[in-house]
Amino acid sequence: MHYKLDPDVIQRITDANNIVELIEEYLPLKKVGANYSTNCPFHKEKTPSFVVSQDKQIYHCFGCGESGDSIQFLMKYKNYTFVEAAEYLARRGGIVLEEIKDSKTNNNKQLIDKLLLINREAATFFYKNLRNQPNAIKYLNSREINKTVIKRFGIGYAINGWDNLLKHLLEKNFKEDEILKTGLIIKNENRNNYYDRFRNRIIFPIFDIRKRIIGFGGRVLDDSLPKYLNSPESIIYSKGNNLYGLNYAKEEVRDNSFFIVEGYMDVIKMHTHGYKTAVAPLGTALTENQIKLLKRYSKNFYIAFDSDEAGQKAALKSMNMLKKNNLNGKVIVIPESKDPDEYLNTHGKAKFDKLIENALDYYSFLEFHYEKTYKNSNKVEYINNFFDNIVNVTSEIEKELIFEKLSSKIGVSKESIIKEYNKKNKQKTFISNAPKPPLKMKVEKITTSHEIELIKFILCNNDLARYLKEIVNELTFEDLEYYSIFKTIYEYYVNNIVINNESLEKILNDKMDVSIFVQDEEVDYNNLEALFMDCMKRLKIKYYERKKSILSEKIKQSDKITENNKIMNEIFSLAKKIKSTKEEVC
Repeated sequence: MHYKLDPDVIQRITDANNIVELIEEYLPLKKVGANYSTNCPFHKEKTPSFVVSQDKQIYHCFGCGESGDSIQFLMKYKNYTFVEAAEYLARRGGIVLEEIKDSKTNNNKQLIDKLLLINREAATFFYKNLRNQPNAIKYLNSREINKTVIKRFGIGYAINGWDNLLKHLLEKNFKEDEILKTGLIIKNENRNNYYDRFRNRIIFPIFDIRKRIIGFGGRVLDDSLPKYLNSPESIIYSKGNNLYGLNYAKEEVRDNSFFIVEGYMDVIKMHTHGYKTAVAPLGTALTENQIKLLKRYSKNFYIAFDSDEAGQKAALKSMNMLKKNNLNGKVIVIPESKDPDEYLNTHGKAKFDKLIENALDYYSFLEFHYEKTYKNSNKVEYINNFFDNIVNVTSEIEKELIFEKLSSKIGVSKESIIKEYNKKNKQKTFISNAPKPPLKMKVEKITTSHEIELIKFILCNNDLARYLKEIVNELTFEDLEYYSIFKTIYEYYVNNIVINNESLEKILNDKMDVSIFVQDEEVDYNNLEALFMDCMKRLKIKYYERKKSILSEKIKQSDKITENNKIMNEIFSLAKKIKSTKEEVC
């Protein structure tokens, strides 16, 4: 079976697979500055010289010289062919590949190259036009956009005529049907002719992360509508998979935060005032694919949308998307219903810095967003608004902290709030038919160790001991602490011997103090099995990581190639198990 694997598809595949996360499935990486390092798997060494760059999405060994991207890593490490590696990463990144014939692949590549060439020529045409348009230059200068900024962003101008660009491109020997596929022209079905899409507008070229011009945005010089006009979707341009300004911002973000703003002018103004990590969705709300793309470069974000009602609703939606993806976000609240462009024009950088300093975290923004509801003394609606949003929070600890703050603010006990949340969450789960466990009030009681908690659960319900088979049968854990205890407890269960405090004392045999297993007065029996399974998965992760650490130390002290290869394979296997088990943990 053959799939479409042209350069654009390959780029999508590599974009969807963070090389650090990929290599961590096989190698134990350690963060060193902005990069990650480990012993090179491709040659014998004791001191780590294999470096993985999060920013550049490549690896390089300073010892043997091996280097490449995620596809090349799999080709070298797993002996995959190029196609096998690309197809594996596509599945891993959730990308559905298009099945094609070989001839179609060639045709698509040629078409993509041609459309990109047309866009580049069109951008040059627009850029040169601007020089002879004093009104357009005056408008840009009034928005504090000078020659340097115009050049950096490739800003141009579309003349107020029906077919100026079309004529220019035809003179360059491009065909009408090719130009049509870029979206730069529109076909008049009645007259069976073509005309320019962009007329009498400031033009903003849109670059992808490979710095290729994939589309355009056009803005009028006055307040006529539509204010903005954008390129339509095409084979080279997908609004939901790209962001304006990311071609520059990704080079600057490093360990800093992205600023997500709404429009072209906001991005440009932010960059000119030193906020060079500003990006904007392309005329749509922020999408999951855009979040996934940004996540490659940073986990920290500021949302700086318009402060009107629509802008704040969009900010709330974006914050929830960040939470779902376990990312950190804050909202910059801009007063007077202004956007970043207008605020920076009026008040300057110093005051905008103050807004950043006072940016609202997730909980504070929810408080701000639902302030009117609270002031109307409708506490039930106020709490329900929080419930509707915090389902997106992946961290149970963060949810707990939110419940504590809510309790303090509205004068209702945290326990009552959690019970109501669980009740509502169960109802939603039933309706959606997508089971999600409610917040477990007892999880915070696991404060000693997972091993101790597992034994406590088994004292409550001996039947839970059957699950210890997963640990007992995994030889990886044989030389780790508590293994013999779990093995004996499981044997008791298999032989129908009751496990209580008395029998437990024999099992422990002075290895542990039985008094630490005194039960809590309140036991959530309805949730006991779920708690046990969650605890056991976390214990397995801890054991895998401990074993991996032991093996990593062992390999540093050994100079036997055969033994090292065997140990390295064990480490890779453990890395896979850690990843898959983490995915199971709720």
